[in-house]
Amino acid sequence: MRAIFASEIPVISAVGHEIDVTLSDMVADRRALTPSEAAELVVPSADEVRALLETMKHRLRTSLSTKSQAARNRLDQLANSRVFRKPFEAVQQHAIHLDELDTQMRKMMQRILEQKRQQLSAEAARLEALSPLGILARGYSVTRTDSGQVLKSADDVQSGDKIETILEQGRITSTVQ
Repeated sequence: MRAIFASEIPVISAVGHEIDVTLSDMVADRRALTPSEAAELVVPSADEVRALLETMKHRLRTSLSTKSQAARNRLDQLANSRVFRKPFEAVQQHAIHLDELDTQMRKMMQRILEQKRQQLSAEAARLEALSPLGILARGYSVTRTDSGQVLKSADDVQSGDKIETILEQGRITSTVQ
């Protein structure tokens, strides 16, 4: 009796044509007077099964139809999208944008190059102003001893020493007297 009460499987008690009530009748999930009545309680009728199958078939058709229509709608949306109607339009727009960026980059590079040329010219002018050749062009000269030492004072040479004077155009060799 405890096993019947604790069973997770539904239990129908149907001992036979007895009028008496058994202990298993008291703990069973259902009680039937005969085994035939128990079978009728457990097994649904063919009409009930057919009706259930028809209901399930209708639900399945409705569900499949709804899903099919949703997929068809999504496919139509994709087919009508701009990517499929004009597939190269986006590529062309990107190409135009790249051309614009290329033009801007070239202009910027020209400006930077011109600025660097101006800076280089300014530096060259400063160097030219400090260059010994620039000094020679203004009429000055540089005089050196035979050993190549630049003369800064007349005291650095003695009578008879040979010296070389460098001018803007040419050189002069002299002997000190």
